[in-house]
Amino acid sequence: MSDTGTPLEPESSSEAVPTADGAAGEQVVTGSTSPAEAGSTAPEEVGSTAPAGAEPTEPAQSEEPASLDDIAATAREFVSGLLEALSLEATVDASVEPDRAVIEVNGTDLGVLIGRRGQTLDALQEVTRTAVQRRLRSRVRLLVDVEGYRSRRRASLAEYATAMATRAKERGTEIELEPMNAYERKIVHDAVADVDGASSFSEGEEPQRKVIVRGE
Repeated sequence: MSDTGTPLEPESSSEAVPTADGAAGEQVVTGSTSPAEAGSTAPEEVGSTAPAGAEPTEPAQSEEPASLDDIAATAREFVSGLLEALSLEATVDASVEPDRAVIEVNGTDLGVLIGRRGQTLDALQEVTRTAVQRRLRSRVRLLVDVEGYRSRRRASLAEYATAMATRAKERGTEIELEPMNAYERKIVHDAVADVDGASSFSEGEEPQRKVIVRGE
């Protein structure tokens, strides 16, 4: 027996229809006990502008990988220029974590940068990553957040995953979640792992790969 589930979505300052395509969020739970609809998944890889039929190419990689400080500074410059071009007033802060650079954008009425289910934010992150990678000729690990959306999303997704694991355990069933990106799937797996009597695994191919929560 299987069920479906849908995570809570953190509120943003204002929600806008996304201006860039992204993968779908969570499936709605069948029944009256389903959480509110939400989701944020990473968009498809930004392709090259090569002619039709040509293989897309990555920029030549430098021998030495770019430092996280260089990645953060370059990403901050790119995002700041983009906001200026869009006539959006916001502050752009750059920092580094052990394994990635982080760009945080804060201001008022920036929901247009988040979009429905965070799809526009995911597109902004991918465009920024691609631009920085081409500028530095080095693969980069980068997180872009707007008004703390991702941190709120992380918390609500972990809470949702715990609830789904508890439900699966009590019912002795499997709950199938709608496709998520790898980042969100890891959040779900980590939360489910903390619930005794429940487990989770992923199945399917990107971008339709999903998490199955199983009661044991």
